[in-house]
Amino acid sequence: MSNCLEELQHALKQLRLSEVSNELPVLIREAEQKSWTYYELLNHLLKYELTKREKKNKARRLKWAKFPYQKTLEDYDLSEQTSLTDRQMRQLKEMNWLEQTV
Repeated sequence: MSNCLEELQHALKQLRLSEVSNELPVLIREAEQKSWTYYELLNHLLKYELTKREKKNKARRLKWAKFPYQKTLEDYDLSEQTSLTDRQMRQLKEMNWLEQTV
């Protein structure tokens, strides 16, 4: 089994799916414990890779931006901004307004 697993990991790395390759033993174990179908396993593997890539890309872009510090909407203090209500802030966080401008 170990040799087969190593072959799979090597193939995944060649396909540039390194995140899945590294996490493959854990994901296979979870699939066995939860009796996933082949479809479910494949779906989890691909979602895992995409999520990791998205996080890495976001971190890379933030690093390239060279912001002096990172501030999110959750960090924003509404008490300092009297013209913006809690309701308006929640609407901004939902980002539905983006669809309306297109």
